[in-house]
Amino acid sequence: MDRQPDDTQAFHIDEDQKQPVGPGFDAPATASFDPTRLDFGHYAGSSIEELASVDPEYLRWLERHPSGARYRSEIHRVLGAVPYSTDWRR
Repeated sequence: MDRQPDDTQAFHIDEDQKQPVGPGFDAPATASFDPTRLDFGHYAGSSIEELASVDPEYLRWLERHPSGARYRSEIHRVLGAVPYSTDWRR
């Protein structure tokens, strides 16, 4: 069988245990993630504030969905705390 370029292959690991792993010393100190602006889906590029006036139901859904976990604090700030279905105090 012919090997394709994307086939899994073994690679050499140097014996030097002190070899750095990760982005390196010149990596930017700040992250590129902006919790106030969506970076995926239909509303990619839109801010949470904009969406609060355009489609607040989407934000309520996003708050409950796993993909919205990193935006929850901003959604809470903009919409206020939204009770979960498991919140027995509602």
